[in-house]
This record gives sequence, structure tokens and C-alpha cells, in this order.
Amino acid sequence: MPAPAERRSHRETMIHLPRRTVLIGLSAALAAPALGEGEASRPEPQTVPIELVEEALELDAGIRVGAPGGDVTMIEFFDYNCPSCRRAARDLPAMLADGDLTYVLMNYAVLGMPSVEAARVALATFSLGGPEAALALHGRLLALRGPVGAERALNEALGLGADAGALARAADSEAVTRRLRAVLRIGESLGLSATPSYVIGPEAYAGDLTLAHKRALVARARA
Repeated sequence: MPAPAERRSHRETMIHLPRRTVLIGLSAALAAPALGEGEASRPEPQTVPIELVEEALELDAGIRVGAPGGDVTMIEFFDYNCPSCRRAARDLPAMLADGDLTYVLMNYAVLGMPSVEAARVALATFSLGGPEAALALHGRLLALRGPVGAERALNEALGLGADAGALARAADSEAVTRRLRAVLRIGESLGLSATPSYVIGPEAYAGDLTLAHKRALVARARA
């Protein structure tokens, strides 16, 4: 098992690669020996510095959906190749039905090169079309079965009307690389060891949560 520093170096190397590079062969790389997918059981919370939570909320990589200025904010760190994240995505419409909840999606691409590729396309879509376009693509990608990499992500984005040239340029940009690295750094600083992971107030949950549990956390934050 590689040491944490080695795993971090491997993930940062993947993120630094431009999209045009991964499209010509690096997608054959398998999942990095890094973070695991969330467990089905209810995870225990860990207290995190509120300064780190505030820093996460200031990142321009976060896709804010739901209430623009909700009374509670929940952050979800996800990976497009995490099976538990696919289940969590089915809960998202119900969570967004809460008219006072701000929900922030953080693309935590830690499960291998295909995840980095898909994240590049998703963040490019966010850059070009804003949160509405990003949310539409998010739902499509997490509804797919099997590995999701550059080709499948591009096909879904184009199916939503994205311009191929503009999307390729944005996905290959330094801005997208910077956003990916920023989310990786803040996720590691928060100690998130699984996807999906959630942060609400000064508490972080590394692993899967049921819809009922997420709703209970929101209710508790409001109490």
C-alpha cells in the first residue's frame, strides 16, 4: 500500500494532465490506490475547523445549487466513478426541494484517471454554462453505469447542447486544473477519506448517508 504522500503525488500528477493528454491514452490508467467509496452504514461525524469549511465555500470550483442564500449549507464531495455517489445523486432532487438549503457540489476526483477526465468535462460545463448546465450534466453522469471517463462525459455534455470546441478548450484550461487541485487540497485538509463525503457546519461525514440522515443533519443545523 503506497504511503499517503505517494498517493497524494499520484493524484496531483493525474489532475495536472491536460484533457488533450488524457484523451490520447492515459485513460487506460486504473483507479488510484487512494480513497475508497463510502460504506453503506451511517458514518460518524468528525469535527473540522470551521475556517476550512469557510475556505471550501469560497472555492470557485463549488457548484452551488438550491437556495442562493439558504439558512443551511451542505457540501457534498463526490467522484463520478463512485457507486455510492450514484445512489446519493438520486437523493439530490429531494434535498433541493428544501427551499432554504444551499447545496454545494465539489468534484473530488480521487478514484483514478477516468474520474479526472470526467471532472474536467464537468467543470468545463460549469465554466461555460453555469450551475444549471453543470447540474444537468451531473445528473446524467451519475446515472450512467460502468466507468465514466472523457469520452462518455463529453458525449453527455454534447447531448445537452455544449459546443464541442469551447468545451474542449475549457476542459484543457489551467483554470480547470486549478479548480481540481483546490478541491483535492481542501478535501485532504478536511480529512475526507471516502466518497461521497459531506460537510455541514463544523462536522464532516466521510461516507454514504441516507436521505433521511441528510435531512436530519439539516434539521439539526437549523435547531
